[in-house]
Amino acid sequence: MSARPVGASARQDMFSARSQTTTRREEQKSDRPDSRNQNETGGEGGSNFEGIGSSDDMLELEHVIGYTGHYWETLQAHPVDPTVYVKSMGSVVAICDTSDPHNQQFLRAHDMEISAMSISPSGNMIASGQVGTVHQPGYHAPVIVWDYATKKDLFVLTGHTKQVRLLEFSPDERFLAGTGDDCLLYIWDMQTGEVVFGKKFDEPVILFEWASIRENGRRASYEIILCSPGGGPQDDVRHCELAYDPVRAQWTLHAQNVNMPSGGLSRTYFSAMLSPDNEYMLCGTSVGDMLVFNLKNSVYRASVPVCSSGLVSIEVNAETGDVFCGGGDGTLKKLQGRDMRWELHGETMLDSKIVSLSIMAGNTEMLAATAKGTQYRVLLDDLSATIISTSHTEHITCTSFGSRFDVFATGDKKGNIKVWDLSDYATIMEVNEKKTGGVTCLAWINSTAIVAGFEDSFVRCFDATSGKKLWEIPSAHKGKITCVSVHSDSRLAFLVTGGLDGGVRVWALKNRELMIQFVEHQKSVTGITVDVKKPNLIHSVSSDCTFLTFDLIKEKRVVSHMVREGAFLCCSQRLDSEQEVITADGNGRLLFWDCDYATPVQMVQDPARSKCNAVKVSPSGRYVATCGEDHLVKVFDLVDGGQLASVGHGHSEYVLGLEWSGDEKQIVSVGEDACVCIWNFYGADVGVGAVE
Repeated sequence: MSARPVGASARQDMFSARSQTTTRREEQKSDRPDSRNQNETGGEGGSNFEGIGSSDDMLELEHVIGYTGHYWETLQAHPVDPTVYVKSMGSVVAICDTSDPHNQQFLRAHDMEISAMSISPSGNMIASGQVGTVHQPGYHAPVIVWDYATKKDLFVLTGHTKQVRLLEFSPDERFLAGTGDDCLLYIWDMQTGEVVFGKKFDEPVILFEWASIRENGRRASYEIILCSPGGGPQDDVRHCELAYDPVRAQWTLHAQNVNMPSGGLSRTYFSAMLSPDNEYMLCGTSVGDMLVFNLKNSVYRASVPVCSSGLVSIEVNAETGDVFCGGGDGTLKKLQGRDMRWELHGETMLDSKIVSLSIMAGNTEMLAATAKGTQYRVLLDDLSATIISTSHTEHITCTSFGSRFDVFATGDKKGNIKVWDLSDYATIMEVNEKKTGGVTCLAWINSTAIVAGFEDSFVRCFDATSGKKLWEIPSAHKGKITCVSVHSDSRLAFLVTGGLDGGVRVWALKNRELMIQFVEHQKSVTGITVDVKKPNLIHSVSSDCTFLTFDLIKEKRVVSHMVREGAFLCCSQRLDSEQEVITADGNGRLLFWDCDYATPVQMVQDPARSKCNAVKVSPSGRYVATCGEDHLVKVFDLVDGGQLASVGHGHSEYVLGLEWSGDEKQIVSVGEDACVCIWNFYGADVGVGAVE
């Protein structure tokens, strides 16, 4: 991420010297190809994604499902537009619409997961900060300020390292404050991007709230409340004033400690909000109580027990004064009161820790997000909650379609399996197999059941509607299951599994008895496919650079291929030509193998030479889709000699898996960003009839 210093602060110290900004207003950016996907926007910081999107109209990003809940307050309602909200999706800022799930816009520039976010009071600016990058030395964690109207970046603000913790716009939008795990506090001028104040604390600033603004001649002064753990419990909360010093020609921060009880009150603070009249500050703590501070007198007033497992989120209704508290135990409570007197006026329970609360414009509903990745709309009156969306919260490792075109399944590294409906992106079924390791692979039995391989070496089958476990195969391999495939017709029904132990095992689908096993690979089996014409043939590839074909009737290996370098990572099979098997490797090569030839009959090279994590031939047989470590989904035209037909960028981390819908009109991809990308594919009509 490029940056250059502009207008250094008058305070010539380490803070102004280290913090830099890049602004669109001061730099001319080089032209770059426009993405055909109009939902994707980004600024200069997104140079890693330069010139990508769909290379033509064949592949279009329809929708992205994702929200991890790893960081607090990363889902916020727009303060002006009553249906718009903003959330983080990995390293992408997503602008969504509660009235239309198809309406999404993406702001790309970060290269690590977003850890902090803020929207200005007018809604004209969005600020986002990230975890320190591992792609460049120094673990820099830039802050990017976006123009909501144009969806372009205004400033790229550098200076923080490790992780940005908090971002807060001042009430008049003149300043943006940012704190980080590097114990630094920066305040930037939003007219110029210049650092006006910087300070290093002994510990990270864990709370920061702008309070009132006082007009003092030419320049206003700003009341600020912050918390940075110091030498003892008495000096955690500080009442500050940010004012301009004309003598020193710089902004200064004057602080005084808030008076605490004489016996001491040690707390770890999670959240804070001001009362509508700015007279009180309300703080959520790790013990689950809400502390009340009188700002006029800078004194502690009360401790109000609210929940268990910490009071993580607080939101205040500016019109009614109602206080909404989101707890670590999943409780959402509505409190009314003032000073030392508070009463409970409503309560509901969500599915897990509430990490974000934000009242929507219109003042009738509130958005809530939980640590399980679930997003809710909550009525302010009675706290009745409706699910907007559910999400995975960890790396999604695999995806699969059954016989239905509008239903697919996904699995993640925490052992969760979800079944989705493409018509409204809702979750039909969810399974959480605890203490099993992650889900490594998925396959459907028609459209009624899902077979999943797990890291604990078990194969489990679940009902696709109820989630009930139908059966399991314990210790199917030595080590984790790496791939699974199902074949079922009127004559033959079996399950094939591959494992970390290099074995390929075939199980009777009716009773799960082991029919036969082949132990010829020297390393992990990375891909298995049942032959499209002769289901008695099983093709497998391995990280030992071998591609083998086994005959279930002859009960032996019948074909063997090997390369000297480039471990095979996945495989698929053509439906046309000679039904060649396609293998993919870590160098981005697609090799086409005919059983009658010892060497590949064709090779297609990924232009980026990126490691390929999945390869799938389309249902018509004309196209092959791949995904990998360059964050892209690519479609190649097999009829046109393997030419690259389309490129789509939706993910912000490695793409781990993809699958075609049965009608070839959509592709679903999943990745390490815990996002599910749904692509519309417009080459289906061309592909029909390609296979004779």
